[in-house]
Formats: sequence, structure tokens, C-alpha cells
Amino acid sequence: MTAPVRAAQPVAAVPSARALRKELRARRRAHSDRTLRDALEDLYLWVFGVLMLGSMTGAVAVRLWAEISRCDTASCVNARDVVPLPLGVGVLALLLRALMALGPVWTSRAGSTFLLGTPVDRRGLLARHVRALLVGGLLGGALLVATLVLLASTRPDVVGLGAAAGAALGLTVVAGAVVAQRAPGARRVLSILSDALVLLALTAVPVFLLGVDVPAAAWARPVPLAVAAVAGSVVAGGLVVAVFRGLGRVQRRDVVAGGELLAGLSGAAASMDTSMLADVLVARRFRLLGAARSRRGRWTGLVAVAYREALRSLRSPHRLVLAVGLLVLPYAVDRLGVPSVTPLVAGALGYLAVRPFSGGLHTVARSAGLRRGFPVADFALRMAFTVPLLAAAGVWSVVAAPTVAGPSQLALFGLATNVPLGVGWAALAATIAAAAIRSATRKPVSYEGPLISTPAGALPAGFVGQVFRGPDFLLVGIAPLTFGLPWPLTLGVPLLLLLVSLRRG
Repeated sequence: MTAPVRAAQPVAAVPSARALRKELRARRRAHSDRTLRDALEDLYLWVFGVLMLGSMTGAVAVRLWAEISRCDTASCVNARDVVPLPLGVGVLALLLRALMALGPVWTSRAGSTFLLGTPVDRRGLLARHVRALLVGGLLGGALLVATLVLLASTRPDVVGLGAAAGAALGLTVVAGAVVAQRAPGARRVLSILSDALVLLALTAVPVFLLGVDVPAAAWARPVPLAVAAVAGSVVAGGLVVAVFRGLGRVQRRDVVAGGELLAGLSGAAASMDTSMLADVLVARRFRLLGAARSRRGRWTGLVAVAYREALRSLRSPHRLVLAVGLLVLPYAVDRLGVPSVTPLVAGALGYLAVRPFSGGLHTVARSAGLRRGFPVADFALRMAFTVPLLAAAGVWSVVAAPTVAGPSQLALFGLATNVPLGVGWAALAATIAAAAIRSATRKPVSYEGPLISTPAGALPAGFVGQVFRGPDFLLVGIAPLTFGLPWPLTLGVPLLLLLVSLRRG
């Protein structure tokens, strides 16, 4: 007796990517509780914020450029010719670095599991995101290069060619980052290339500081811009074709990393904890790095702790490269003809250069359990972790001190003084160290207490205090040096701030 043969079950047809996106869009709209009023309020906040920040940035840029234009020495003219090209190269390099950190094609872990894991065409699912990236790169590159060309020439044909060249360059950068996402070797090469371009942009500053006659504005002419536009269009076209041909072969693990990074950053932003942003980036970097070669420690006690903290800081050579690269910028600002803001710029750049050396201090300050594991007092332990930071601030300030020493250019109440070199170095080093220590030892955001009304809405007072914890010491400590107060105040205020930050954090 034979068993009955069952009919084969019909296999469901695989939907197209467009049909799947349409279905998902309909489901989201059906379950959404947002009203038109909520959408208009969000749009108003975005427009208001963009206009406010844009107007403030534009006003500051116009004022600085007007002050630069009043400088009629040969060095100032040379500086105005040299600045646009290195600035554009540096911005594009930083953009490439950010794209490589995010993917640039990314998706959430849920999207990778429930969408990219299906037999639906992967190219169709990712194409919309890639098109938005390419359009953003095209428009951003055109705007950037056109703005830089305006600094050197106001001819409409030159500005138009600059916009075309910038569009091709921006499209090339974004498309190249998408193509390199599938190959770890190519990603590593582009990351090294972006760092090299940043250093190349910074080397242009010492070139004109040494008085070398460089035809810096030669690039802002019709022929070089036309050649760059044509060559960039050819390269960008080839890369765009390669992007869409290989988009279907992108692995899920390559697009999840960027989504996890954005999820961590959005979580830090939602909790309004600015310190968590740096923690997320550091954790992701060392997770991708994997194991590292261990080194034997030396000495005992707190000296050994300080030595190990110095070794930990040296595990990231890019921190030293960043600190060295930032050294040339105060000299550039001083040579541009705006010495009145040179102390503030030097202090801010020194803070950015030294802040990465405070990772151990930040960890110890936030972990009471870790502090209890050391058989010493909390103050002595913090001092041991602070030693590498103090050394970095002192060494960086030694090189930058000539830019803040000498006669003050912004006298207050007629108290302009000639700042000695030693006083300028000590004041700058103490201010940078005090601001970095205060930032590293700040506590998590407290959501208790009253709310503060801001244009972005009501914010907890703890968030406002955390954002300005560190930069507040920087502004207060650099003010006597900026306004040319007598040297006892110029030196006394930063040293007092340093003592307060060491004692209380």
C-alpha cells in the first residue's frame, strides 16, 4: 500500500527591495503617534539652531577676516594666500576620517539581522542610503571649495570652476570610502592617507613662517580648477560605478560596526553625558585593535602607577602626532595679523592636545571601587595619574610660549604689559593643565535639581555645568594673559586654578 503523495507547497516569491521599503514605510506610518504639529516643532528647532549657529559663526569669521585685512605687512598677505588651500585639504581629510569611522554605509544590528539577512536584493536595500551620501559629498565639496576660492578670487567663472572641482572631489572622497569599506586593507590605507593629509596641511604653516615664497594662490585660477574638475569627474564616475556594482556584496559585519558606533553616540547624547562620547570612541578603537604587546613595568608604589600611565598614553601614537601638529597653529594665528586672540587660541589648542592624556585620571575619578583597590589616599592616587598630563602640558607650552609672550595687543584699562617668556610659559601650562584635569575629573550628569531654559528646550543644570567644566578654567586662566594684566596676576590666576583642580578636581 503506497502512501499518498502530498502536493509541493508553493514557494513565496522574494519581494523586491522597493516593495519591502514601501511596506515598511506603511507599517511605520500606521504605528506612528507623531502629529503634524510635532513635526513642525522639530523643523522649527532645527531651522532656528542652524540659523543661530550660522549667524554666530559667520559674524566671528567676518570680524576676524576684517582684522586680518587690516594687516598690511608682507607676511600677513602671504598668510592670507596660503591659508585657504591647507584648510580645504585638512577639512577633506577629516571628512574622510569620519566616513571611515562610520563605515560609511551603516545599519543597525536589527536592520542587519531582519533585512540584510533576507534573500531580498541587498543592493536595493542599501542604495538609497548610498545615494544620500554621494549627493551630500557632491554638495558639500562644491560649497567648501567655492568658499575657499572666494577667499582668493571673486571672479564668477573661477568660483564656478571651483564649485565644479569641489563637487568632483567631494564625490570622489565619499565614493572611495564606500568602495574601501569592503576591504580591510583599503580601509587601513585610507585612514593612514587621511592622517597624512592632515599633517600635510599643517606643514604649509611652517612653510610661510620661514618666509619661503610659495605661489600659494596659483591653484585658484581657471586652468588648474578646470583640469581638477575634469580629472575629478572621471575618477568620481569610475568610483560611483564601482560603488553600485559592489554594493550587493557588502558583508553584514562591515555595516553593523558603524551602526553600533552611532547607537553608542546617540545613547551618550540622549543621556546628555559628554564624557561618554569619548568613552564610546576609545572603547571602539581598542575593540577593533584587539590585543596589544605588553610591557614590563618599573619601580613600585605611586611612581610605578605614574610610569604605567605614561606607557598607556604612549600606546596611541596619533595623540603625539595631534599634539605636535597643533603646535604650528598658534604661530599661524599670530602671523595672520590677529595677535589679540593668540593666547586664547593657544590655550584652546593646548587643551585639545593634552586632553587625550587624561584617560587614566578620568577612569579613576569616576570609579570609587577602583580607587579602593589602591592602598593609598585618593588625592595621592589622582596625583600619580596626573603626572603624565602635567608633563605633556609643560612640554607643549614650552614650544607655544613665544606666541603669547611679549607686549599684549589687547590692553584692558591701559594696563598693557610686556609678558616675560617664562611667565607666559608657566601661565599657559598651568591653564592648560587645570582645564584638562577639571574636565577629566567631572562626575556623571545629575538630573536632579532645576531645569534651565535654553533655545533648545529645558536642560538640567547638571548638563550645563558638565559641558563647561574645564573650559571655564581655560577662559578664566587665559584672560589675564589675553588682556595684558600685570604679570603677578597673569601668573597667579592660572597657578591658583591649577591648585584648585588638583585638590578638588
